[in-house]
Amino acid sequence: MIDLKGFTPTEILIYNYLIAHPDEALNLSIRQLGSAIHVSSASIIRCIKKMGYDSFYEFKYNLKQQQMNLQTKKLEADYDTKIINIASTFFRRPLLQQYSHELVSFKKLISNVDSVLFFGIGTSGILAQYGARQFSNFGINSIYNVDPFYPLPQKKQSDANQIAIILSVSGETPEIVDRALSLKADNFHIISITNNNYSTLAKVSEINFSYNIKPEVIKETLNITTQIPVIFILEALARNIEQNY
Repeated sequence: MIDLKGFTPTEILIYNYLIAHPDEALNLSIRQLGSAIHVSSASIIRCIKKMGYDSFYEFKYNLKQQQMNLQTKKLEADYDTKIINIASTFFRRPLLQQYSHELVSFKKLISNVDSVLFFGIGTSGILAQYGARQFSNFGINSIYNVDPFYPLPQKKQSDANQIAIILSVSGETPEIVDRALSLKADNFHIISITNNNYSTLAKVSEINFSYNIKPEVIKETLNITTQIPVIFILEALARNIEQNY
Protein backbone atom coordinates (compact mmCIF):
# COMPACT_ATOMS: atom_id res chain seq x y z
CA MET A 1 0.00 0.00 0.00
CA ILE A 2 1.47 3.35 -1.07
CA ASP A 3 1.58 6.17 1.50
CA LEU A 4 -0.08 9.17 -0.17
CA LYS A 5 0.96 11.72 2.47
CA GLY A 6 3.60 13.28 0.22
CA PHE A 7 1.32 13.41 -2.84
CA THR A 8 -0.20 16.66 -4.08
CA PRO A 9 -3.97 16.75 -4.77
CA THR A 10 -3.24 16.44 -8.51
CA GLU A 11 -0.97 13.44 -7.93
CA ILE A 12 -3.62 11.77 -5.77
CA LEU A 13 -6.10 12.32 -8.59
CA ILE A 14 -3.66 10.66 -11.04
CA TYR A 15 -2.94 7.80 -8.64
CA ASN A 16 -6.63 7.03 -8.11
CA TYR A 17 -7.25 7.07 -11.86
CA LEU A 18 -4.36 4.71 -12.61
CA ILE A 19 -5.49 2.24 -9.93
CA ALA A 20 -9.15 2.40 -10.98
CA HIS A 21 -8.46 2.14 -14.72
CA PRO A 22 -5.65 -0.42 -15.24
CA ASP A 23 -6.67 -1.18 -18.84
CA GLU A 24 -6.41 2.47 -19.83
CA ALA A 25 -3.09 2.79 -17.99
CA LEU A 26 -1.73 -0.17 -19.95
CA ASN A 27 -3.06 0.75 -23.39
CA LEU A 28 -2.90 4.54 -23.53
CA SER A 29 0.18 6.67 -24.08
CA ILE A 30 1.21 9.10 -21.39
CA ARG A 31 -0.23 12.00 -23.44
CA GLN A 32 -3.54 10.17 -23.89
CA LEU A 33 -3.68 9.50 -20.16
CA GLY A 34 -3.02 13.16 -19.49
CA SER A 35 -5.96 14.11 -21.71
CA ALA A 36 -8.20 11.55 -20.00
CA ILE A 37 -7.30 12.77 -16.50
CA HIS A 38 -6.97 16.45 -17.56
CA VAL A 39 -3.42 16.76 -16.26
CA SER A 40 -0.01 17.25 -17.86
CA SER A 41 2.38 14.43 -18.81
CA ALA A 42 4.90 15.90 -16.36
CA SER A 43 2.40 15.53 -13.49
CA ILE A 44 1.89 11.86 -14.38
CA ILE A 45 5.67 11.26 -14.39
CA ARG A 46 6.02 12.91 -10.96
CA CYS A 47 3.20 10.76 -9.59
CA ILE A 48 4.69 7.55 -11.00
CA LYS A 49 8.08 8.33 -9.47
CA LYS A 50 6.47 8.90 -6.07
CA MET A 51 4.83 5.48 -6.54
CA GLY A 52 8.34 4.01 -6.73
CA TYR A 53 8.90 3.66 -10.48
CA ASP A 54 11.74 5.19 -12.48
CA SER A 55 9.73 5.54 -15.69
CA PHE A 56 6.29 5.26 -17.24
CA TYR A 57 7.51 2.09 -19.01
CA GLU A 58 8.51 0.45 -15.72
CA PHE A 59 5.12 1.32 -14.22
CA LYS A 60 3.26 -0.22 -17.17
CA TYR A 61 5.41 -3.37 -17.07
CA ASN A 62 4.77 -3.85 -13.36
CA LEU A 63 1.05 -3.20 -13.82
CA LYS A 64 0.91 -5.81 -16.61
CA GLN A 65 2.56 -8.40 -14.33
CA GLN A 66 0.03 -7.64 -11.61
CA GLN A 67 -2.85 -8.12 -14.05
CA MET A 68 -1.43 -11.45 -15.22
CA ASN A 69 -1.09 -12.64 -11.62
CA LEU A 70 -4.70 -11.68 -10.93
CA GLN A 71 -5.86 -13.63 -13.99
CA THR A 72 -3.89 -16.68 -12.86
CA LYS A 73 -5.44 -16.53 -9.40
CA LYS A 74 -8.88 -16.20 -10.95
CA LEU A 75 -8.30 -19.27 -13.11
CA GLU A 76 -7.13 -21.22 -10.08
CA ALA A 77 -10.26 -20.16 -8.23
CA ASP A 78 -12.54 -21.03 -11.16
CA TYR A 79 -11.08 -24.45 -11.96
CA ASP A 80 -10.45 -27.45 -9.75
CA THR A 81 -6.67 -27.78 -9.37
CA LYS A 82 -6.97 -31.22 -7.83
CA ILE A 83 -6.23 -33.00 -11.11
CA ILE A 84 -3.10 -30.87 -11.55
CA ASN A 85 -1.89 -31.84 -8.10
CA ILE A 86 -2.58 -35.54 -8.73
CA ALA A 87 -0.74 -35.49 -12.05
CA SER A 88 2.17 -33.54 -10.54
CA THR A 89 2.50 -36.12 -7.78
CA PHE A 90 2.69 -38.93 -10.35
CA PHE A 91 5.25 -37.20 -12.56
CA ARG A 92 7.46 -36.29 -9.62
CA ARG A 93 8.19 -39.98 -9.17
CA PRO A 94 11.33 -41.54 -10.70
CA LEU A 95 9.20 -43.17 -13.39
CA LEU A 96 11.99 -44.56 -15.55
CA GLN A 97 13.39 -46.28 -12.50
CA GLN A 98 9.95 -47.40 -11.33
CA TYR A 99 9.15 -49.14 -14.62
CA SER A 100 12.68 -50.16 -15.64
CA HIS A 101 12.22 -53.90 -15.07
CA GLU A 102 8.82 -53.98 -16.76
CA LEU A 103 10.10 -52.02 -19.78
CA VAL A 104 12.99 -54.45 -20.30
CA SER A 105 10.57 -57.38 -20.23
CA PHE A 106 8.18 -55.57 -22.58
CA LYS A 107 10.95 -54.89 -25.13
CA LYS A 108 11.82 -58.59 -25.24
CA LEU A 109 8.20 -59.56 -25.89
CA ILE A 110 7.38 -56.87 -28.44
CA SER A 111 10.49 -57.62 -30.52
CA ASN A 112 9.05 -61.03 -31.44
CA VAL A 113 5.47 -60.16 -32.38
CA ASP A 114 3.77 -58.63 -35.39
CA SER A 115 0.48 -57.64 -33.75
CA VAL A 116 -0.98 -56.63 -30.40
CA LEU A 117 -4.50 -56.85 -29.00
CA PHE A 118 -5.69 -54.10 -26.64
CA PHE A 119 -8.67 -54.73 -24.39
CA GLY A 120 -10.65 -52.67 -21.91
CA ILE A 121 -14.19 -51.75 -20.90
CA GLY A 122 -15.65 -48.27 -20.38
CA THR A 123 -13.01 -45.57 -20.02
CA SER A 124 -10.34 -48.26 -20.20
CA GLY A 125 -11.87 -49.32 -23.52
CA ILE A 126 -11.43 -45.80 -24.89
CA LEU A 127 -7.80 -45.86 -23.80
CA ALA A 128 -7.38 -49.31 -25.33
CA GLN A 129 -8.35 -47.75 -28.66
CA TYR A 130 -5.86 -44.96 -28.04
CA GLY A 131 -3.13 -47.47 -27.24
CA ALA A 132 -3.82 -49.44 -30.41
CA ARG A 133 -3.51 -46.27 -32.47
CA GLN A 134 -0.24 -45.32 -30.79
CA PHE A 135 1.28 -48.76 -31.41
CA SER A 136 0.10 -48.63 -35.02
CA ASN A 137 1.85 -45.27 -35.39
CA PHE A 138 5.11 -47.01 -34.52
CA GLY A 139 4.68 -49.89 -36.94
CA ILE A 140 2.97 -52.58 -34.86
CA ASN A 141 -0.26 -53.99 -36.27
CA SER A 142 -2.69 -53.40 -33.41
CA ILE A 143 -6.38 -53.96 -32.79
CA TYR A 144 -8.60 -53.12 -29.85
CA ASN A 145 -11.63 -54.79 -28.34
CA VAL A 146 -14.12 -53.40 -25.82
CA ASP A 147 -16.60 -56.28 -25.81
CA PRO A 148 -15.69 -59.17 -23.46
CA PHE A 149 -17.98 -61.50 -25.44
CA TYR A 150 -16.75 -60.59 -28.90
CA PRO A 151 -15.00 -63.58 -30.56
CA LEU A 152 -11.42 -63.02 -31.60
CA PRO A 153 -10.48 -63.37 -35.28
CA GLN A 154 -9.30 -66.89 -36.08
CA LYS A 155 -5.89 -65.62 -37.16
CA LYS A 156 -5.30 -64.17 -33.72
CA GLN A 157 -6.12 -67.49 -32.11
CA SER A 158 -3.52 -69.31 -34.20
CA ASP A 159 -0.60 -66.89 -33.82
CA ALA A 160 2.39 -68.50 -32.12
CA ASN A 161 3.46 -65.42 -30.19
CA GLN A 162 0.63 -63.12 -29.13
CA ILE A 163 0.41 -60.14 -26.78
CA ALA A 164 -2.71 -58.73 -25.14
CA ILE A 165 -2.47 -55.41 -23.31
CA ILE A 166 -5.40 -55.21 -20.90
CA LEU A 167 -6.44 -52.00 -19.15
CA SER A 168 -8.42 -51.82 -15.92
CA VAL A 169 -8.36 -49.33 -13.07
CA SER A 170 -9.38 -51.77 -10.34
CA GLY A 171 -8.11 -54.92 -12.02
CA GLU A 172 -11.08 -56.73 -10.48
CA THR A 173 -13.86 -56.32 -13.06
CA PRO A 174 -15.11 -59.89 -13.62
CA GLU A 175 -15.44 -59.52 -17.40
CA ILE A 176 -11.90 -58.14 -17.60
CA VAL A 177 -10.40 -60.91 -15.47
CA ASP A 178 -12.32 -63.61 -17.39
CA ARG A 179 -11.09 -62.19 -20.70
CA ALA A 180 -7.51 -62.15 -19.43
CA LEU A 181 -7.74 -65.76 -18.34
CA SER A 182 -9.31 -66.75 -21.66
CA LEU A 183 -6.59 -65.01 -23.64
CA LYS A 184 -3.92 -66.54 -21.44
CA ALA A 185 -5.39 -69.97 -22.19
CA ASP A 186 -5.03 -69.12 -25.89
CA ASN A 187 -1.28 -68.54 -25.33
CA PHE A 188 -1.39 -64.77 -25.20
CA HIS A 189 1.28 -62.99 -23.18
CA ILE A 190 -0.77 -60.80 -20.84
CA ILE A 191 0.42 -57.27 -20.11
CA SER A 192 -1.84 -55.25 -17.82
CA ILE A 193 -2.09 -51.61 -16.83
CA THR A 194 -3.84 -51.25 -13.49
CA ASN A 195 -3.97 -48.83 -10.58
CA ASN A 196 -2.24 -51.34 -8.30
CA ASN A 197 -0.12 -54.48 -8.61
CA TYR A 198 -2.03 -56.62 -6.13
CA SER A 199 -5.28 -56.87 -8.09
CA THR A 200 -6.41 -60.14 -9.68
CA LEU A 201 -5.63 -58.90 -13.19
CA ALA A 202 -2.13 -57.83 -12.16
CA LYS A 203 -1.47 -61.21 -10.60
CA VAL A 204 -2.48 -63.20 -13.71
CA SER A 205 -0.39 -60.94 -15.95
CA GLU A 206 3.09 -61.68 -17.18
CA ILE A 207 3.93 -57.97 -16.94
CA ASN A 208 2.03 -55.36 -14.94
CA PHE A 209 2.36 -51.59 -15.04
CA SER A 210 0.71 -50.10 -11.95
CA TYR A 211 0.38 -46.37 -11.36
CA ASN A 212 -0.85 -46.29 -7.75
CA ILE A 213 -3.06 -43.21 -7.73
CA LYS A 214 -5.68 -42.67 -5.02
CA PRO A 215 -8.97 -44.09 -6.42
CA GLU A 216 -11.87 -41.70 -6.85
CA VAL A 217 -15.47 -42.90 -7.02
CA ILE A 218 -18.56 -40.67 -7.24
CA LYS A 219 -22.25 -41.56 -7.03
CA GLU A 220 -21.18 -44.86 -5.45
CA THR A 221 -20.36 -46.57 -8.77
CA LEU A 222 -18.68 -44.09 -11.13
CA ASN A 223 -14.92 -44.49 -11.07
CA ILE A 224 -13.31 -41.17 -11.99
CA THR A 225 -9.73 -42.05 -11.05
CA THR A 226 -7.48 -40.02 -13.31
CA GLN A 227 -6.17 -41.82 -16.39
CA ILE A 228 -3.30 -39.44 -17.08
CA PRO A 229 -0.77 -42.06 -15.85
CA VAL A 230 -2.30 -44.63 -18.22
CA ILE A 231 -1.75 -42.33 -21.20
CA PHE A 232 1.84 -41.84 -20.08
CA ILE A 233 2.42 -45.60 -19.81
CA LEU A 234 0.84 -46.29 -23.21
CA GLU A 235 2.97 -43.65 -24.89
CA ALA A 236 6.11 -44.84 -23.09
CA LEU A 237 5.47 -48.37 -24.38
CA ALA A 238 4.83 -47.13 -27.90
CA ARG A 239 8.05 -45.12 -27.92
CA ASN A 240 9.98 -48.16 -26.72
CA ILE A 241 8.68 -49.90 -29.84
CA GLU A 242 10.24 -47.12 -31.90
CA GLN A 243 13.65 -48.05 -30.56
CA ASN A 244 13.17 -51.62 -31.78
CA TYR A 245 11.36 -50.85 -35.02
